[in-house]
Amino acid sequence: MKESIGKTIRRLRKERGLTQEELAERLNITSQAVSKWESESGMPDISQIVPLASVFGVSTDVLFGLDTTTEASEAWEIVEKAHAMERYGQRETYLAAYDELCRGLKKYPSNLVLLNVCMGLGTSLSLPDNGWIYDPERGEQIAEETVRMAERIAAYSENMTEILTARQNLVFLHLARGEYEQAAAEARNFPARNGFTAYSFLADVHSATGHYDSAVTCLCSDLALTLQVLEDDIARLGKAYCQNGQYTEAIKVYETFFAMLRAIFGDDCPPPYHDFDSGDLYLLLAAAHLESGDREKAMDSLEGAINYWIRLLREGSPTEGKISWKSLMRTPLLEHMADLASMQTSIFREKLSHKLRTPELDPLRDHPRYQKLVELVQGLPL
Repeated sequence: MKESIGKTIRRLRKERGLTQEELAERLNITSQAVSKWESESGMPDISQIVPLASVFGVSTDVLFGLDTTTEASEAWEIVEKAHAMERYGQRETYLAAYDELCRGLKKYPSNLVLLNVCMGLGTSLSLPDNGWIYDPERGEQIAEETVRMAERIAAYSENMTEILTARQNLVFLHLARGEYEQAAAEARNFPARNGFTAYSFLADVHSATGHYDSAVTCLCSDLALTLQVLEDDIARLGKAYCQNGQYTEAIKVYETFFAMLRAIFGDDCPPPYHDFDSGDLYLLLAAAHLESGDREKAMDSLEGAINYWIRLLREGSPTEGKISWKSLMRTPLLEHMADLASMQTSIFREKLSHKLRTPELDPLRDHPRYQKLVELVQGLPL
């Protein structure tokens, strides 16, 4: 059924976080008039329709219930349009996508689909550690906007995953803005253990009800996520040692993890759990070797990074232009996991080119083996 104009005004006012008094002030009328509209004991004067639509950022058709496009379907259309704009390695296309999502939020400021997608992209654009996608010119402004999105999600979503993701982003965003006390306060809201996952608890349910195949899938999936968390922590631990000048300890940390992967996967190719566009564990190991003064071992690690990705492209059983991590899981610890992640093969050459341009590895650019890696990457198929 078509929503009445009174109900539409009330909904739009609340979505924009306005009180009746604030709306009345913007329209230069009394709050009693707004109350009458929303209780449907009165109607806006025709002269107030255009200013009212302008305050809400909608067309007059929306006010009169003549716009038949549903919010949910239009929100997804906006998300799809934004994603279609993105081109890997071209920051300006991601900025254009972010702006498209923000335009959608002006119309639907409380839409959780738009808020979640825009928050994720905004976080990527505003964190300096995110490599080429970080925008130094608009980063601070986008961070401020993204904080408001995350706070809105945490306040209004009923989905625990959305809430925790929003609060996680708040930690990163507060850190990026130098707001350390706020970041610490958010961090303390999280559980002290990482075993609180849907897969972990569903495995108990499936085992109790005799659905053991489903329990196996859940536990393999949970272990895959655990490995992702472990590799991320290894990366951060190694970085912390390097920042503290303890390069030998950092190297041992990275090499220990690679030994763990060999123990789990054998001769198979593990998926790239820690693959931020600013680098991966091989590149972090190369940077640690450089800091300790060993250029040859640093070059070995850089070759390891490029050769690993080429092997991933060769052995990842790509279908429809994507590599599924599930296709790489041949160990009984993981082989029955759900299909949790994939990557477009079309971005491999650009991704590896960015890895070779990692600023921390600039001292290796005059190494004879470095140019061979550049030629190898340039020869990869698009």
